[in-house]
Amino acid sequence: MTNEILTISDVPELLKIAESATREAGSYLLERLGQAKVKHTKGYKDELLDVDLGSERIILAQLQKEAPHVGILSEEAGIIGRQDQYWTIDPVDGSANFQHGSPLFAISIALVVNQTTLGGVVYIPTRDELFTAICGQGAYLNGRRIHVSDNASLQKALVYAGDLSSARDPQIVEQGLKIFAKLFAHVHRTRILGTTVTELAYLACGRADAFVSRTANPWDVEAGRLLLAESGGKTTVITNNANKPLFIYSNGLIQEELNLLLIS
Repeated sequence: MTNEILTISDVPELLKIAESATREAGSYLLERLGQAKVKHTKGYKDELLDVDLGSERIILAQLQKEAPHVGILSEEAGIIGRQDQYWTIDPVDGSANFQHGSPLFAISIALVVNQTTLGGVVYIPTRDELFTAICGQGAYLNGRRIHVSDNASLQKALVYAGDLSSARDPQIVEQGLKIFAKLFAHVHRTRILGTTVTELAYLACGRADAFVSRTANPWDVEAGRLLLAESGGKTTVITNNANKPLFIYSNGLIQEELNLLLIS
């Protein structure tokens, strides 16, 4: 088993391991909400919290014990083991929220095999909401099938917009502000939650109609993108800008209209 490549039939059992790990890490985080300590600064407006490492240790211990044949790509620990099949892990998505006592944070784990995401788990501890998806088998919230919204009007859309405040490059900030201006003028409401995987999960279950972001780190997006795809949503990547690609996610019904608005 250890040298074999995983198939889709292996995913349900492996996701149960990931679900258990996120729940244990979630309990740990709930006990420490608003009490996190900064270990050190990783980069511009990017701080490593003690709970990032604590949550990651809990998750890695379970995954490596129960599935030693699967490698790791984690936000803090980096690459461990084989990379033809691996877990990608974000132990605390929304660390700044968490540090300030906000309930808007999540834990994200995805299973990637030969560059294809086969399974994903997103857990929001403060709401006890567990989102799961298996490639080709749908997306679920606490065991119930979920779908994107049925809103087909951009003017009636609630749209999440990715956080600009962590961007060091003034050009990226300027481009983002132009995108915000277009959204503000053409959609019903805009929101920034401060946790990418939560925004993708909420989009997948119909709590929003679209999400625009430049975040591309695999631990931030892989599980959420699978949730969205399996719930009927669509994704477009715009690369004709000076800096980072722009990712446009939606329920699919407003995708073309939103693409035209943001490409113009």
